[in-house]
Amino acid sequence: MKKLFAMSLLLLSALGLHAQSFGVKGGFGYSTLNGAKIDGVDMKGRGGFYIGALAELPVTSYLALQPEVLYSQQGASWEVTRLGQTLSLRLKTSYINIPVMAKLRVGNLSFMAGPQLGFLVGTPSQELALGGNSVKLSRDSFASIDFGIGLGAEFLITKGLFIDLRYTHGLINTLDKENSTLRKLQISDKNSFKNATFTLGLGLKI
Repeated sequence: MKKLFAMSLLLLSALGLHAQSFGVKGGFGYSTLNGAKIDGVDMKGRGGFYIGALAELPVTSYLALQPEVLYSQQGASWEVTRLGQTLSLRLKTSYINIPVMAKLRVGNLSFMAGPQLGFLVGTPSQELALGGNSVKLSRDSFASIDFGIGLGAEFLITKGLFIDLRYTHGLINTLDKENSTLRKLQISDKNSFKNATFTLGLGLKI
């Protein structure tokens, strides 16, 4: 993970040679999985944090490109009801995400949209707690690369200080459809799930 993050920062620095400003950002993330769950499954989200760096490259006086490198905690939680008993489950993953956002400025407010490439990093806490027990999923159960589209807004509070709100919807199946672990847990028949994440944070540009 450290090598990937360092290489991503070097790439961001290279792009930043033409940048108007650099910055750092971080905050709270709320993630879940969208997909083909079976009856009796109540899908919920999982809270986590994200942190990273960005560069802003002006195109015109009101339009800019903003590449970023972010470490993000993701995953989901859900409940399964069987025979009157409710079981709580939790899945934790981590990604290095590289969004490239187009920004349209309107005064202190900017609207953003763009693609995001993600890399699964580390050894995810791929555990699903079942009544005090857990089932660990291998890293091979997950796609190593994620891709999605992000939409959001940024508000400049004071010079350099901003607040950022974003939703990112994954377009790639995050699980291996051939892996039978989730099917054995009666959560999904197809293992077809995509990442979905809301983030809210603060940032500082210099």
